[in-house]
Amino acid sequence: MASSVRAAASLIIAVVIVTQQQRCHAFQTVPSTYHQSSRLLSAATGDQDTALSSNKQLDKSIAQQFTIQVCTSTSCCKKLQNLGLDQYHLLGELYEKAKIDNIETDLIIEDGGCRGGKNCKLGPCVAVLHEDFDGSVALEGMGQSEFNERVFHGVSMQDDVDRVWGCVANAIDLMADEENET
Repeated sequence: MASSVRAAASLIIAVVIVTQQQRCHAFQTVPSTYHQSSRLLSAATGDQDTALSSNKQLDKSIAQQFTIQVCTSTSCCKKLQNLGLDQYHLLGELYEKAKIDNIETDLIIEDGGCRGGKNCKLGPCVAVLHEDFDGSVALEGMGQSEFNERVFHGVSMQDDVDRVWGCVANAIDLMADEENET
């Protein structure tokens, strides 16, 4: 527990923000021009179940615009089973993160279909959708191949779930900040 909190406290994510003529630079659906930026995800101290979101409360109206879909394809489920986990493990873990941040009734967390055979080979996969975009979106903090495919790959351990949740919480924060600036 202490090592994961220490690791989270020192976590600095180098982010790639895709810029286009969209209203929010937290994520995009089609890469265009890249520029480097960094954003520190502040880690909460104390309880192991504390999410890796920022210290401020997540905006519920922004959270309502997001859906997290966990792939329940045969390939992804078999990878979870090989780890001794059932197909609903990731759904439960992500729901718990939403509950800790008090947005479990606002954010949709659901099972979803295959995100493409290539992604499932790298699975278990998690996709994040936003109501203003078609399909899944790329988020700051994704690896390069994840960013290109707009799907988180290999999400099976607690650190992976923390990373996915940190990226989602960061996107909610960025969108809320942009909305407040206008």
